[in-house]
Amino acid sequence: MLTSLARLKPYLYPFRWMIIASSVLAIPLAAVRLGPVLLVKYVVDDLLVSRDAEKLLYFPLIVIAMYGANFVIRFGHYYLLRVVVARVNQKIKNDLFEHLLGLSADHFTAQSTGTLISRVGADPQNIDGGIACIHTLVREPLTFFFLFWRAWTLNWKLTLVTLLIFPPLGYVFSATGRNLKRYISRMNEENARLFSTLQESFTGIRVVKMFALEKYVRKKFRDKSQRFTKFLLKTAVLEEASHPMVELITAFAIAAVIYFGGRQVLMGRMTPGDLLAFFTAFALMMNPIRSLNDVNIKLNQAATACNRIFEIFDWKSQLPEAAQPVRMKDFQREIRVENISFSYPDTPQRVVLKNVDFAIPRGKIIALVGASGSGKSSMVNLLTRIFDVTNGRILFDGVDLRQLDRTQLRKMVAVVSQDVFLFNDTIEENIRCGRLSATHEEIVQAAERAHAMEFIRTMPDGLQSVIGDRGQKLSGGERQRISIARAFLRQAPLLILDEATSSLDTQAEKIVQSALDDLMNGRTTLVIAHRLSTIKNADEILVLKEGEILERGRHEDLLSLDGEYSRFHQMGLQ
Repeated sequence: MLTSLARLKPYLYPFRWMIIASSVLAIPLAAVRLGPVLLVKYVVDDLLVSRDAEKLLYFPLIVIAMYGANFVIRFGHYYLLRVVVARVNQKIKNDLFEHLLGLSADHFTAQSTGTLISRVGADPQNIDGGIACIHTLVREPLTFFFLFWRAWTLNWKLTLVTLLIFPPLGYVFSATGRNLKRYISRMNEENARLFSTLQESFTGIRVVKMFALEKYVRKKFRDKSQRFTKFLLKTAVLEEASHPMVELITAFAIAAVIYFGGRQVLMGRMTPGDLLAFFTAFALMMNPIRSLNDVNIKLNQAATACNRIFEIFDWKSQLPEAAQPVRMKDFQREIRVENISFSYPDTPQRVVLKNVDFAIPRGKIIALVGASGSGKSSMVNLLTRIFDVTNGRILFDGVDLRQLDRTQLRKMVAVVSQDVFLFNDTIEENIRCGRLSATHEEIVQAAERAHAMEFIRTMPDGLQSVIGDRGQKLSGGERQRISIARAFLRQAPLLILDEATSSLDTQAEKIVQSALDDLMNGRTTLVIAHRLSTIKNADEILVLKEGEILERGRHEDLLSLDGEYSRFHQMGLQ
């Protein structure tokens, strides 16, 4: 547990003075809590037994002063650590998010989105309780020490009797912590699966509705919820059993104090005030013990969360940046795909591309054609370096793509794909994603060229209209035109069209194709399609089958071969 929590040190160090100040305030706070023990003896012996009327006003004023001091000290003690908790939580979430964004795509294919959301959103909350225990670990032992010292000075023999409860209390703490850590780990895993089901259901709500999958999705969610609840209840059993177990063990000490202390009073060796003061001290000593039991639970929760969080920080990107990356803003001659092969990292046994070799000369249009699964779209991932090739090289003017500055490389590429991703934001901000530094006028111009202003003007708030998750308030053709506006705004030297019109109806396709023709004009373009109507005018067409180039040439030449391309043409994929 301590090893896991020790990894929080870099996050706590910037706030060390606030932690120290909060800890220092624990000393007077613990001392103030000793006040009732000191006061009760005098209230009983000097006021109630001796009936000294002069002290009747004196004691209430002391109580008010004591709790006034408690208010000031307690506020500073707790608030300082609350600031630390909030800032550390913020920093961990920010760092987690930034680290995940910097990882290669294989980590996102290996983990469900819900799992990652859970680790960023939920796990840091469990660390909060562990950090908040810092002042408890300082304050409660001090409080216990002061109370123990007072009990010892009142009657050391009676104090020794109460110490007999500490070995069984230690066993309860140890057993509870050990089992809690195991159950909390499983509970967090099930919570991540629950997040994943929620994310899938809400993101795919249209599919759920269209295929009447409500019953299926509800059952899936109930099953995940049941498993989460199972481990939640196991955790609850340990937590709720540990508290009364501590109280049961302390009950034996309370019984001993009543019996042996009562005998001391009856024998005249203690005054009633001494016994009541001792009993008060012992009762208040139980509060630190109960608090430390809570600390044990929270620290184990925090340790489990730390393991999950720092496991993510230990993940490394499979796309290492070059030691001295080449900053290239444009290419002058060509992009050469040189005898590459590729397999996705999570399925290395399945070769998606095999010995593919071709060039994309500057200013030319190259098309990749093939059935679904032939490897066409994998080229997009390789050219933008979402993944690295398994074998071979991709060269920009003779420079290996892996030697280029990754950010600069991606600025050289604009992609218009079939699956357009839009943020739940305004149309203007979604277009601005093409180039974040763009002005409002440039965004309007890009939207005009993409034929997007035609429908934007009809919307209630125009460019400021919020379009919902993934642009659900727009039609497929409208989403595609926003994607094209992004590409216009990006002004990238390489344009990739990945099945850009395949999912559109005839009317929408005509509008989008008109915008694409303008976008492609004079620009180096790689067109990926299984519909041949979009690539007839390409300078070279490459026909892919099962990851290999089967045919290459212009449209008319490939038709005359009477091969795979001709077969596509005859099947009506036009």
